[in-house]
Amino acid sequence: MEVMNEKEIKIVKNSTIYEIRLAFASGEKEDYKKEEILEMLDKIALAKEQE
Repeated sequence: MEVMNEKEIKIVKNSTIYEIRLAFASGEKEDYKKEEILEMLDKIALAKEQE
């Protein structure tokens, strides 16, 4: 596995942030509790591990 350069790392970070944004934007709710946000982030992280 190759080591990513700084530009590639930045692209991955921005992509991840955008994926999180889309998850909340496509949600049914307008407001989220802290616990709900943490649960969504956990689900996203687990899904990423499966890729």
